Amino acid sequence: MIDLGQSKEFLSSLSNVSHLHFQIWDADEGLVFSSGPDESAEPTPEELQDFSLLIISSAAFQHFPLESGEGLYGVPLRNGQAVAGSLIAFDSNSLQETTLPETSTAPQPGRSEEMERFLNQIANLLEERLTTQQEMEQMTEELTDNFEQLFFYSKIASRVKSITFSGTILEELVEELLDTMRTDMAFAKLPERPEYNTLTCTQKIREEISDHDGFIDALIDSIPLNSPSLEKNYFIVNDSRTIPGFSDLASDPYRFLVVTMKHDGNFYGWMGLVSFNFKEIFRRSELRLLESMAEQVSVVITNSDLYRDLERFVINMVKSLVFAIEAKDDYTRGHSERVCRYSLLMAEKLGLDEERKKILQWSSILHDSGKIGIPESILNKPWRLEDEEYQIIQNHPIKGYTILEPLEQLASSLPGMLHHHERYDGKGYPQGLKGKNIPLEARIIAVADTFDAITSNRAYRPAKTPEEAIKEMEKVAGTQLDPDLVEVFKEVFTEDLAPELGCSVEE
Repeated sequence: MIDLGQSKEFLSSLSNVSHLHFQIWDADEGLVFSSGPDESAEPTPEELQDFSLLIISSAAFQHFPLESGEGLYGVPLRNGQAVAGSLIAFDSNSLQETTLPETSTAPQPGRSEEMERFLNQIANLLEERLTTQQEMEQMTEELTDNFEQLFFYSKIASRVKSITFSGTILEELVEELLDTMRTDMAFAKLPERPEYNTLTCTQKIREEISDHDGFIDALIDSIPLNSPSLEKNYFIVNDSRTIPGFSDLASDPYRFLVVTMKHDGNFYGWMGLVSFNFKEIFRRSELRLLESMAEQVSVVITNSDLYRDLERFVINMVKSLVFAIEAKDDYTRGHSERVCRYSLLMAEKLGLDEERKKILQWSSILHDSGKIGIPESILNKPWRLEDEEYQIIQNHPIKGYTILEPLEQLASSLPGMLHHHERYDGKGYPQGLKGKNIPLEARIIAVADTFDAITSNRAYRPAKTPEEAIKEMEKVAGTQLDPDLVEVFKEVFTEDLAPELGCSVEE
């Protein structure tokens, strides 16, 4: 049985922004997932079931073009070596009555190859999640006879279940590893991924060894590459005094256990333990637990990389759609990019750190993503909007939030996007937040958005000069806009924008 878990939300979000409909078929259970606003609105077409059977039986990518659209695309989903089901994608408007041939029609070049790569990325993610779940369940059964190690493993599992991963999570796991194993040092070293490097040790070792990182690097460099145990992905030193190359690395004898961190042909680095206590030796159960932790972390890092790639794909798709909306209208072309630039200039003036700037960058570039689907007749209307039309416009922050909410990497950027139409006096939308209760990113975007709106041509009025825009912004400072941020923008304008535009602000 294919277990989708969090992947349902991701596929639903991807369907919302890509105009693709996704289905997952289990080889035994049949249809187990179908994206769309109402999964029960339509019975499953027999053609889709036949197409799924074709994919499963051939164990290969299939494409079947339809007269009404681009057609059906599908790839197999595997559990180990066996085909467990299929992943199908098609344009939600293209499904019509048709009969599939015994074998699929030859795909058209370009689009077909692109869809094959895209669907295989999603399939790999689903397969990795299934494998990870099975491995975690197997290890849990093996550790039931050792409560302390089982408790530690549950902590590992709780942290690596997320489809995203970070150096902070790995650091917490290594600290737990040190406490559970009762050793003196625990570490993870990933040469090509320094953001994951972590090392922790007891207070005694902190005082006795001055260069902890150097000591660990020396241990790893001393591992003989022809050691038979490396074929089994570990290396162990139970007494440093007896192993050439290790005895002179520390004044006191020590024990050293290290395992490789790798997955799917990718070598990430090493995870290991060091102990100066000779009353015990490293047990096989400890080796298994360390191997399991390294393996699970490696799988999650691989999944996180893939998930981030897919997230970037979705984000870029949303950006492309936003830019496509702007490209249709000379009045708004380049609006999001300009708002982003003005916002980041203000962030620089405010001294925000790089992480906060990144949050603001995504908030500002995607602040109008909710306008996807709003009719051009409303967006470009050259006269006053009707009440119903204005309500549709007012709903775009919520719509954008709903589209992007499933993307974990954008979570911190969503408040700025959602609240950029709040007013400083509390009379804005969608929630009527007031003053400093409005997120800082939203208040910054509101100032940048206002300046660009005033200085851009609109269907209902011509553009005003930058100087006129500044004066209008000063008039609404404290009511519509944060007055402090208006002053910040005036500084940005004077120092950065005015020289470009050949104008100035009157003092």
